Amino acid sequence: MTTVSHPPRKGYRTIRLHLGEREYDRFLQDHTYAKARLEELYEDHPEWFPEAFGWGYAFFGFTEPSIKQHLRCRRLRLEQGGEVFTVAPAFVMPSMSGRIDEVDKALFLMRFHVPCWTLAEVFGRDPMYGYRLEQGLGRFSLVGTTVKQADRLPTDLVEDEKHSGLNGERVSIATTAGQACILGASVSQSSGQADLQEAYGGLCRGSPSSRPGLCP
Repeated sequence: MTTVSHPPRKGYRTIRLHLGEREYDRFLQDHTYAKARLEELYEDHPEWFPEAFGWGYAFFGFTEPSIKQHLRCRRLRLEQGGEVFTVAPAFVMPSMSGRIDEVDKALFLMRFHVPCWTLAEVFGRDPMYGYRLEQGLGRFSLVGTTVKQADRLPTDLVEDEKHSGLNGERVSIATTAGQACILGASVSQSSGQADLQEAYGGLCRGSPSSRPGLCP
């Protein structure tokens, strides 16, 4: 099979999909299988794909093998707009920094503030590796991107504020959650009624609130 590699252009994007490690070689090598798999995933989870995906696309070669994991990724170009996307498997971390099954336990322990030097003693590598894994999770915007279909939004919300600082001033972070997922966060200049109502105003429209007075 002839493969073509194209250097990524500035501003290129990544579609991260649940492609199993056992099927991944076939996904790369079998054009027909790859197309069928993408269409299957798009039918089940259209929110994972760019809006223009449904208008058609064409495969656009492959990335170079990653230095850390030696993995290549398929690339595709949308018919509408011509944007190029990299299709990356979800069994690797962002930037190909590690396999999920190799780092998930260490990342779980970080939730409980286990220091990186302790994780290095238990799981190997060096302390900076664990630190970079944790920091890498913040490269993407998690809030407001994963729930894109109105019928999948929770019908009930809870909200609360966390005190924080912004440019040396004390502020409140107005946060909404539902079904064990953070749905939105906004900065409130104070914990007063008017400021909190303004902060929550763009977060809880369309869902019943646990504190109706704060959601217009």
